[in-house]
Amino acid sequence: MEGYQPPTAADADENGNELPHAQPDPKPDHMSLTFRDQANYEVQFRLKATTKLGKAMDHFSAKSERDRQTLRFLFEGQRVLPESTMESFGLEDVDVVDVHLEQLGGGNMCLA
Repeated sequence: MEGYQPPTAADADENGNELPHAQPDPKPDHMSLTFRDQANYEVQFRLKATTKLGKAMDHFSAKSERDRQTLRFLFEGQRVLPESTMESFGLEDVDVVDVHLEQLGGGNMCLA
């Protein structure tokens, strides 16, 4: 048979019974995600890959005592939306989301 390799002594216990092959670690149920603001205030979350990030955003705004509507959440320069999940946005375990205060204006220049 092609690809078959007979078991060796390292693949058997002391009675000669074949040991089960190590399975790759399954994807973790929960992943770690950190939200960090401009003052380096951090809140770390353990989330399922399918949990909507809006829950974590609401919790961060409550912990930081800021209105949720005044905060912008960015990962690698892209805005993270509340309906996104870690899975849908491509976030991985131990990633960090940057939190910024919304800024209005500043784009108008007056030339004299």
